[in-house]
Amino acid sequence: MQTFLPYPDFAESARVLDQRRLGKQRVETLQVLRALTVAGHGWRRHPAVRMWAGYEEALTRYGLTLCALWSARGHADTVAATLRADLAAAVGVTDVRDQASLAAAGELPPWLGDEAFHTSHRSALGRKDPEHYRRWFPEVADDLPYVWPSSDRGAPAADDPGGNSPDRRRA
Repeated sequence: MQTFLPYPDFAESARVLDQRRLGKQRVETLQVLRALTVAGHGWRRHPAVRMWAGYEEALTRYGLTLCALWSARGHADTVAATLRADLAAAVGVTDVRDQASLAAAGELPPWLGDEAFHTSHRSALGRKDPEHYRRWFPEVADDLPYVWPSSDRGAPAADDPGGNSPDRRRA
């Protein structure tokens, strides 16, 4: 499980993904959102989930960005509507802000922009499909370990039985 972010910008990250990964990332984003918001979800302790804790709206924005590009490339998509519905049910957010608005409000995870984090994702992508990714990041070694950042907002909302953690709901 992983949300690939070779760049801090969600759209730029989505644009460089190969077709297979672009499709899978939509679904993995939904799985991460559910792990964050559904009590007892099997993946909630995975580092790819925990790094997004408290940033469910930003995660959803990343997923919606992936879905928009997937659709623009001519594929059918049902994930975007599910992401929106799940986010609304879990944390009450019905209007998902764009990345710039999330940044202005301080609602992006602090690891976004950490060059070691993004480089580790470039390396991992290079391992998965060297032919595709070599043209995007030829200077990055393909043997770097993943960087697993922590959220500065604590445990996933699913660990809060009432879902009422103050950092889970937008005023």
